[in-house]
Amino acid sequence: MLNSRELRIILLLQEHDLSGEELATLLTTSRRTIVRDIARINALLTDEKIGSIESIKKYHLLILNTANFNQLLTRFNNESNLVLFYLLVRPNITLAELMERTFLSRQNILNSVEKINRQFQNILKISLRPRIGTTVKIKHISKIDVLAALIIDNHALITSQLKQLDFNLNTTNSAEIVRSALPERLFDYLTETQFNAQILACSLVAEQPFEKTVTTLLSEFLDHGIATNLAAVLAEFFNAKMTLLNSLTIRQVHAAIEATKTQYTLDSLNHNFTEEIFNHLCRSSMFPTFVPASLSEQIRYLKIQNPFAFDFAFDLARKLQMDFDAVQIDADYIALYVLHAVETPAARDVRTVMYATRQSVANINKMIITEQVPNMNIEMVFSKEQLATRLEYTDYDLIIGNGLHPNDLRLPVHFDSTFNGVINQDELDKLKNLSSESYIQENLANFFPKSHFVYLDEPYHHANQILQAGLNVFQEQGLLTTDETDALVAREAAGNQLILNHVSIPHASARIVDAYEVFAIAFNHDVKIGDRQIYLMLVVLANQNRPDSGQVFGYIYTKLKNLNTLQLKNLNSYQSLINELTQN
Repeated sequence: MLNSRELRIILLLQEHDLSGEELATLLTTSRRTIVRDIARINALLTDEKIGSIESIKKYHLLILNTANFNQLLTRFNNESNLVLFYLLVRPNITLAELMERTFLSRQNILNSVEKINRQFQNILKISLRPRIGTTVKIKHISKIDVLAALIIDNHALITSQLKQLDFNLNTTNSAEIVRSALPERLFDYLTETQFNAQILACSLVAEQPFEKTVTTLLSEFLDHGIATNLAAVLAEFFNAKMTLLNSLTIRQVHAAIEATKTQYTLDSLNHNFTEEIFNHLCRSSMFPTFVPASLSEQIRYLKIQNPFAFDFAFDLARKLQMDFDAVQIDADYIALYVLHAVETPAARDVRTVMYATRQSVANINKMIITEQVPNMNIEMVFSKEQLATRLEYTDYDLIIGNGLHPNDLRLPVHFDSTFNGVINQDELDKLKNLSSESYIQENLANFFPKSHFVYLDEPYHHANQILQAGLNVFQEQGLLTTDETDALVAREAAGNQLILNHVSIPHASARIVDAYEVFAIAFNHDVKIGDRQIYLMLVVLANQNRPDSGQVFGYIYTKLKNLNTLQLKNLNSYQSLINELTQN
C-alpha cells in the first residue's frame, strides 16, 4: 500500500506535471527517494490496472482507469479514517491494539497518523506516547464533535466497523428523549442527520471514564431510562452546546468585523455579511465542519486570485477565535463568505481596435466578441489610413485583424490576434486571455521598473530576514515609506503568507498613485517558509482605492505557475524576471 509521501506525490501530479527536483523540494526529501517512490507507485498503478507515471521532461500522471484510481484513493482514506475512529472512541490505544482492530500494518498506521496530523493540523494532534499508547488531543471543540463529523462523512465505513464490534446502532429512543429535552433553537442550526450522528458519537464515547456532574438534563435522561454513563455523556455534551450557543451574540460578531475592517477597504461588508458570519458560527458551534481536502486546490487558486479577501478572512477568523474559543472557526470558510459578500468589480474595459477588410463580417465578429468578452471595447477601422490615424492618437490595449494578413498592411504594427472569416472558439478563448492580461502586461514595466529589483549577496537563511533586508534597501532609496514596509512585514509575520510555485508574494494595500507597485528581492540562499522552498520574493503593493486590486495576482499566477526549479533560480536579474513576466 502507498505510504503518506507516495500518496502526496500522486495528489501533486494530479494538479500538474512536476520534475523530480520539484517533488523533492515540495516533500522535503532527496531526489533519489523520489525516484524510488515513483518506481513503487508505478508498480502499484500497473498491478491495479490504473495507469502510470510517465517521465519525459517532467513526471506526468496518466490515468487509464478513473474508477480504479478513485478506489485506490478511497482505500487509503478509509485506512486513515479507521485509525482516527479508534483513537476517538478509546482514551488510549497501543499500536498493537490498533493493528489488531484495523488489520493494518504498523507502518500503514504510522502513515495514517502522519496524514491525519497534516490534514487536521488546526483541529487535532495525535501523539505516540511510550508505555501509554496513542492519544489524540482536540483543539477548541470536543472529541464527540470530531467523531460525529467522521460518522457523517464516512457513514458506510463506520457502520460496517460497528457491526463487526456488535455495537447496538439503534439510538432512536435516546435521540427522541434528548430532542424533547433540548430547546428548539438548537435545531435552527442543527440538521436531523447531524443530531443523530452526535447521539451515536455520544454512545460510543460513553464507554470512556469521565467525571459526572449533576444537571437538570442528566436527571431527565436518567428518569427516562437512559443508562447512567450514556446519560452523563449526553447531558455534558448538550449542556455545553446550549451554553455555547447562548454565548454567541451578533453584537460581538459585528464588533469583530468592524475591528478587522479598519485595515481594509471593504465597505460592501454590510449587515447581511454580519448575519451570515453569525449564522455560520452558530452552525459551527452546533456541528463543526471542516473544509474537505478535495477542495484544497480550488481554495488555493481562489486565494491567489483574491489575496486581500483571504487576508481579511484570516484576520477576522483569528479575532473571532479569540472571542469564541470553543467554536471551530476555519479561515477558508470565512473567506468564502467574504468573496460572496464583496461585489465582483466590473473588469476594466480593454480598448481594442479591429482592422477588417469586410465590414459585414466585421460587424458579426464584433457582436460575437463583445458577447463572449464583455469587457472588450472594440473600435473598427476598414482602411490602412484609418488604422494609422487611430494608432497615432489612441493608446490601445489590443490590436486585432480580421480578413487580411498583417504583413500585407506594410505598417509597423504588432497585431495581438488575427483571424479570417467569422471568429472561431479558439480565437475567442485567446482574446479572453489577452483581455484579462493586457492591462497588466502593458503597464508592468511602469509598476515594476529596474529600481524595484534588488539582489542580496549576504547569506540570510530566514525568509523574514530576507524580506526585511530587501525592504530596507527600497526604503533607503525612497521607494517605500516606513508605513508600507511595516505593513508588509506585519502581514508576513501574521502567518498568512501567499506562496506561488516557490515564489513568496508579500503584499499589502497602500496609498499609491499607480494601480500597483511591484518589487523583487532575489537571493541565492537555502530559504524556506514552513516546508516550502523559496527561490524569489515578489512584493506587491496594491492601490487601496481600486476595486480590482487582485487583478495583478491572477496575472502573476499565469506567468509563474509552470516554471520549474531551474527557471525560478535563473530569475536572478531584473531583465530575466521582467522578460518572464511580460512574455506572451
